[in-house]
Amino acid sequence: MPGGRGYEGGRTRMGTVVLLNVYDLSPANEYLYSMGMGLHHSGVEILGKEYSFASGGGVFDSTPKEAPGAKFRESIELGSFEGGSAEVSSAISDLRGDFGPDRYNLIKRNCNHFANALVWRLLRRTIPGHVNRLANIGQCCSCLLPKKLLEESPVGPNSGGGGSGGGFQVYGRDSKKNDSISTPAFSGSGVTLGSQDSGSRVPLLGSWRGGGKKKDETLTDRREKARMAALARFEAKNAGSDRE
Repeated sequence: MPGGRGYEGGRTRMGTVVLLNVYDLSPANEYLYSMGMGLHHSGVEILGKEYSFASGGGVFDSTPKEAPGAKFRESIELGSFEGGSAEVSSAISDLRGDFGPDRYNLIKRNCNHFANALVWRLLRRTIPGHVNRLANIGQCCSCLLPKKLLEESPVGPNSGGGGSGGGFQVYGRDSKKNDSISTPAFSGSGVTLGSQDSGSRVPLLGSWRGGGKKKDETLTDRREKARMAALARFEAKNAGSDRE
């Protein structure tokens, strides 16, 4: 049940309802969501508590739909199971070993992986694919990402989140300030393709006019010079043969 508060993860005659609360971690999700992906945080809401996972804190519970540093997007009703708080506690206890405080990894073991594991344990189904699709794609290039970025979660049990933001552009908690706080994962001026700036930037493939040479030479000029040099060598060789 997207949007709204649904059953708030409580008991019904059909059993205990399980909700997946999905959050946005970046304004970029306004564009990525329509493509079936995004930078998402998620928590599983059951019986009035929301369970999630973060670096430094491991598995933790919090007030539903109020994850610090993230913007609530939707609540998805995933189903219900026979049981109550005892079954939830047992499932979480079994998962703590795999989702300990020092086991967090942005690509391979994040909050969405925990949500998927808990939902599978209770309902024998997975969470919607779009919630963690970007992390699954990121496994192809995880070796290129800084270790600090991989090991810090953007949302955690404390008000400041589990880490320093992990390089994400995360939403700020104070709406009176900037709508978002940008924490770049990489820094530097970069390289501009075809730039003729001889300062801090170096042309990646040279400028269109002579590859960065001081003298402005066209391709035709260089070809003519090469032709003349080859002709001079040929004539010199023939002159030597005539003397012999």
